[in-house]
Amino acid sequence: MLTLTPIERDMHRLLRSLAQAGDPADPLSACIGYKEFAQRVDPHGKDPYTSRHQMHGLYPKLGHISVYEHQHGRPLLSALVVAKATGRPGDGFAELASQLGYEAAEDAGFWEHQVAQAVRFWSADDPVMLLDSAMDQVLKELGSIKRAVRRLAAQKG
Repeated sequence: MLTLTPIERDMHRLLRSLAQAGDPADPLSACIGYKEFAQRVDPHGKDPYTSRHQMHGLYPKLGHISVYEHQHGRPLLSALVVAKATGRPGDGFAELASQLGYEAAEDAGFWEHQVAQAVRFWSADDPVMLLDSAMDQVLKELGSIKRAVRRLAAQKG
């Protein structure tokens, strides 16, 4: 299970707050540009990976957040960060989503759905939904362990 670095936790908190404040009727309004996002996470440019001159370092961190959210059974929060010029995420978002097993990740509809799901999930402020998501992941992991134990037992027997 992936853990987030301190700067990634700051990014995650900001993304969560954007999603929580988002309007489920207009989820795309929760999106933020890459540059503004980096400035809000690190207003003084102290982190070398989010400073103005090193924006490319932001992308792997957003990818880690997507993997983290996926591992926890939640929508990909990094969908909220977009290029100001296009209003859409960079190609890396779709590439990572494909690697995580999402079908049609290249379609704009997939990205829009992830934004809508993130806003709906986090703006609901429903602790039961959050706990259910965590419990689903625990049960999934237990199922994987159970299958691995059965395979080992079958190999020995």
